Amino acid sequence: MPAVPAEGCPLKLGAIIEWADDLAEFRSVVRLADDLGYDVIGVGDTPARAYEMYVSLTVAACETRRATLTPMVTTPFFRHPAATATAISTLHEVTGGRTMLAVGNGGSVRRVVGRSPVATPHELRDYVTAVRAVLRGDSARVDGFDTEPLERVRDVPVLVAADYPKSLRLAGELADGVVTTVGMSTERVARKVAQVRAAAEAAGRDPDAVQVWGFSFISVKDSRAEANAEIGAALASDVALRLKSPHMRSTVPPELLPAVEEMERRYDVWDHTVGGKNARLLEELGLVDLALEMTGVTGTVAEVGAHLRRLEEVGVSGVLAALPPLVDPKGLLRRLRQAADT
Repeated sequence: MPAVPAEGCPLKLGAIIEWADDLAEFRSVVRLADDLGYDVIGVGDTPARAYEMYVSLTVAACETRRATLTPMVTTPFFRHPAATATAISTLHEVTGGRTMLAVGNGGSVRRVVGRSPVATPHELRDYVTAVRAVLRGDSARVDGFDTEPLERVRDVPVLVAADYPKSLRLAGELADGVVTTVGMSTERVARKVAQVRAAAEAAGRDPDAVQVWGFSFISVKDSRAEANAEIGAALASDVALRLKSPHMRSTVPPELLPAVEEMERRYDVWDHTVGGKNARLLEELGLVDLALEMTGVTGTVAEVGAHLRRLEEVGVSGVLAALPPLVDPKGLLRRLRQAADT
């Protein structure tokens, strides 16, 4: 069945596509990604800005023939492990086995349910362990209660979304793969790949069997400056929201800390427009390069193609292109396909 790609295959491509407004457009973009040979199509579990994830994935299943479909990502505190296992197993049947499951510690969902912190590494571990048990047809201990074994479940691959050391180790210890942010800094990526592999080896697993999928905001244009501008709002959100933990703070060059703090103060959570105030603020504060190092891949077809090869060299199995508000999402899918094929 389609699953996490085998070691040694060329770099895979994926796209994260959300049904936010126009159903016909969502169908069209999903169909194009499948036609272009994208290996994975993910849908975010983001009720704050998009329609229900598993319904969206079912729509995507009707529009695709070969791509593996996956939540990108679901979270521990939004659905009971049995509900998640049943949903992904049902999608597995609808698609003829073209599914995998990615789980992370939370994002916009935590605001929707009124929860402030993200799931802790311990909560994430418990959730992933429980989901995997239910998917195998076993019982799981959840909130002090034992679940009943289910019959209509399928043991689909489970990936963990991870950027911090504890979650990277968790992925290496018990998941089929990891989804981690990648950008223009291959050194950052190499360090994370090394942590995953070391954890897998320490757990007695084959480190090469744990696949590494890179999540990135990507733009492929006639120039890097034009590409940077297109995804400026998405890059700004990462700088403003993802650098507050001690671990992430330690990755910021000291001379840029004042600018990062200013970005956090002035960031507008409602502005996601191309060329909007957040994108302009990122450029004004001189933080574009820092953002690109973390989670952005930009440039011409040739430049992006060369960077994809570098990511593959440091151990990345596939790259997932997030499609934030873009002027031309279909054009991006076509140009990224071209870059990957160069």
